[in-house]
Amino acid sequence: MGTLSYDADPRLLVVTASFSTYYLYKRFEPSRPAVHAALLLGIPTLLCFYLNAQLSVLQAVGVLLSHWSLILAFTAIYRLSPIHPLAKYPGPALAKLTKFYVAYRNARGDLYVHVRKLHQQYGDVVRVGGSHGPNELSFNRVDALQPIYASKTMKKGPYYDTRKQDDVNTQLDGVREFTAHAARRRPWTKALSPVNIKQYDEVVVQKSRELIEELAKRQGETIDLSHWMNLYGFDFMGHLAFGREFGMLKAGKDTSGLIHVVEEGVYASGFISQFPWILPIFALVPAANKGLLTMQRMSAGFASDRTKAGAHIKDLYYYLTEDESAAQSGVRPDELIADGMLAVIAGSDTTAIVLSHFLYYMMRHPECAEHLRREIDKAFPNGEEPLDFARLAELPYLNACINEALRLLPPALSGLQRRVELGSGGAMVGPYFVPEGTQVSVPMYTLHRNLQEFSPLPDTFWPDRWLTEDTYVLPTGEVISKDQVVTNKAAFVPFSLGPQNCVGKALAQVELRAIAAALVQRFDVRKAKEYDLESWEKDLGDAYITLRGPLPAVLTPRQPA
Repeated sequence: MGTLSYDADPRLLVVTASFSTYYLYKRFEPSRPAVHAALLLGIPTLLCFYLNAQLSVLQAVGVLLSHWSLILAFTAIYRLSPIHPLAKYPGPALAKLTKFYVAYRNARGDLYVHVRKLHQQYGDVVRVGGSHGPNELSFNRVDALQPIYASKTMKKGPYYDTRKQDDVNTQLDGVREFTAHAARRRPWTKALSPVNIKQYDEVVVQKSRELIEELAKRQGETIDLSHWMNLYGFDFMGHLAFGREFGMLKAGKDTSGLIHVVEEGVYASGFISQFPWILPIFALVPAANKGLLTMQRMSAGFASDRTKAGAHIKDLYYYLTEDESAAQSGVRPDELIADGMLAVIAGSDTTAIVLSHFLYYMMRHPECAEHLRREIDKAFPNGEEPLDFARLAELPYLNACINEALRLLPPALSGLQRRVELGSGGAMVGPYFVPEGTQVSVPMYTLHRNLQEFSPLPDTFWPDRWLTEDTYVLPTGEVISKDQVVTNKAAFVPFSLGPQNCVGKALAQVELRAIAAALVQRFDVRKAKEYDLESWEKDLGDAYITLRGPLPAVLTPRQPA
């Protein structure tokens, strides 16, 4: 054959090679760059040599493009066909066709809002684009929580591959095997148990006082409350994780640049997690990997300094390195460094997010702030600092306000991904059968606003729904009976649930109560004149954690009753 022929045999060969490549992708889901190169470039190159060693450049490009086009065509036909395992589940055609559908929304930061709209349009179960092809189901059902998160049949999905480096898990939330995760988590569980967190009370008190003192110095000024909650969160977790004083509160700014680095890294990680296969390529580009490398370098420095300080400080680092539970976990030095930074990021940013949302709702609903202030003044009369954590835990309206903020805007707005493992034969999620190899999740933002679980007014900040009353007064003034109020606590999972839930939940609740009570007791908080409160929720970005805009406010000190 002197030139490329368009007889049936060459065409059939190209189609066969392309279909075989498509099948290999579908069956083995490769992620290594070398495998991608072999399948997408190596095979068409071999085809060119087989068909004709003297092909022109244009003809060779034609073979290459034909190979790629056919792979895409086979993929599209299968994903949209009635033989696809998820064909019976509704969803947008683009979501069934390509993961770029979700990636686009993820890049915009509004995926959580869009997923809720999809559930409103399609129902309790929606087929959405996942991070390993568009084979992910989103469940807006309370009976999906237990099988997805609380059982040991579904491991974390490929979304969490971004927590790996060189095919090795380098931080706790990237460990997908249950046994390995349980071992790695053991020192965390001990350090953050309800008994041991009492030893951190002094740090909570110290940082709470620092926050109040610094805010009092700025009375009457316009300040960004979201920024100040960040400073508090990172200062506290610096102490807790590494016994380290960041000094952000006293300086009134991010003294180390850590907050900026974390926000950049989290945003990049949130986008890349939609394409786990690109991670090895991403790791080879220093400019694209700058934020992650900076975080690793800073964490290594923190760990080195903490090691030199010795074992006399009972912080999280102590439990990860010196305690007997650490020896049982088998954590390597590189994993220890990653876990330390994970503690700082997860602990500080989550607390800052919830406190920012709480303050937003207090400004938006001043009648709720006044109700809460009366409760705090009664429990802590004559200006007593609200730092008795046992008493704070018993204040019904304080806990109701915090729960309501967590319900409406949970720290993780989208669903936490799990996967029905290959070879498992599939799994039942409520009344639905889910085939093996499918990613599944429950979007917390959507479930927490489900009218069947929280009514009336699922989209309204109404703390009274968490109180035990015979009758309730709605924000409109209407009086309703308790039979007309649904508050399903089983559907309230802001810290997730199961063996891989938030290990720091108990400590977070102590912090939230202490800071919320101190702020409401000591200050009248009002939005800045030029600020539109409606923009707060519009500016939120969903990137695994919640990225936030500024929250400009003016604080006026008050004398507690």
